[in-house]
Amino acid sequence: MRILIFSDIHANKYALSTLLNNENFDEAVFLGDIVDYGTSPTEVVEEVRRTAKHIVSGNHDYAAAFNKDCLCSQENHELSVYTRENITMKDLGKKEIDFLRSLPTSLDVELDGVAFHLVHGAPADSLYGYLYPWKISNDLLRDPMSFTQEQGNYLVGHTHYQFLVNYSGNLIVNPGSSGQPRDGNPKPAYAVFDTEKESFELKRFSYDRSNLKNDLRERIKDPKQLEKLYKLFVL
Repeated sequence: MRILIFSDIHANKYALSTLLNNENFDEAVFLGDIVDYGTSPTEVVEEVRRTAKHIVSGNHDYAAAFNKDCLCSQENHELSVYTRENITMKDLGKKEIDFLRSLPTSLDVELDGVAFHLVHGAPADSLYGYLYPWKISNDLLRDPMSFTQEQGNYLVGHTHYQFLVNYSGNLIVNPGSSGQPRDGNPKPAYAVFDTEKESFELKRFSYDRSNLKNDLRERIKDPKQLEKLYKLFVL
């Protein structure tokens, strides 16, 4: 079985459609942040809902669903608020908001018999924790309510930084961002778990950015925010 692992699409329907049309998979897992920054929140909510068997909420999904601060990095906070107010919340209807409200902030699942703990951020802070490979610690890998020290497999997102590491016997995979990479590689990222080979493949893809750039130009009237979005989406 081939299981698609993807995350942080941020309302970028052009990247999402390219990914789904060009990768072969049997099941899909989404690790949060369907909305904000991009121009197509409704379409992306619907596509992720149709595609992924397991979905956890991201901090931007939670912010849109419950009118909360997304508590993202200070560098992008103003921009996230701007796009949430001017695109996300203007486009989403009750059906999409109810769906975002229904999403769990963590999940324990079996993928073809292999157990994984799914979060957007970090197990100890599922919505807002940043789990970079060079900052992984036992404390960040332990849900403070679980009282367990057992080793496990973790699928995480949030940093837009693709990696696979084994830390003290814990397998930790971040597929990177499928809509807005920020790890120095301009190509969107994802991962595929091949259950027969019991292996992960970290993958990248290219897509036509011209339509996204045109959409942003039409929707964003503030030149300062538009320029920031161009940089975030590598346009």
